[in-house]
Amino acid sequence: MHSISSGRRTFWHFLALNQPLFLRCLHILIAILIIGQVLNSNGMALTPTDQLVNATLPRFFTLLHISIGLTLLALGTLLIGYCLRRRGLRYFYPYLWGDTAQIQQDIRTLLRRELPDAEPQGLATCVQGLGLGALSLVVFSGASWFVLWQMGSPFASTVKDWHETLTGLIEVYLVAHGGMGLLHFAMWYWQRRSN
Repeated sequence: MHSISSGRRTFWHFLALNQPLFLRCLHILIAILIIGQVLNSNGMALTPTDQLVNATLPRFFTLLHISIGLTLLALGTLLIGYCLRRRGLRYFYPYLWGDTAQIQQDIRTLLRRELPDAEPQGLATCVQGLGLGALSLVVFSGASWFVLWQMGSPFASTVKDWHETLTGLIEVYLVAHGGMGLLHFAMWYWQRRSN
């Protein structure tokens, strides 16, 4: 039990190297809620006419998904606004300005089978930018579906399909970004222990 507690503290310290406390807490909360959304979406069900089903569990999971989704809309907007205000658009999307020097350097580092450091306008920050974009697409498409569904719009079903498709982006991002983060943590941890 002591080693698990120690590992959590060490991981928290690792995150503190690049993220202020507010961002760290928001980042972790959003990740947990997204994982919850992916899991609870399997229990959701609507009727063929897009009404809530009468069965208790599918109804519960559907309403839970909507509630967490609206929470993620607010938290995601806060995260995106905070990140862009703190770093600016060019930090996460330098290629939109034709600035690819750091990305190219990071790719060369990867080709040498080394992990590049998280540098401004580099590969890691571009991946973070893609995550902010994926989060935006998923929460805004989900919120759009919810509003159209509440209005009884015939477009609600189409937007729901888009939302389900776009959710694949956040699932891939969650696995890739989380995996790379854990890999960086493991390398940092072993280097620290060997020194």
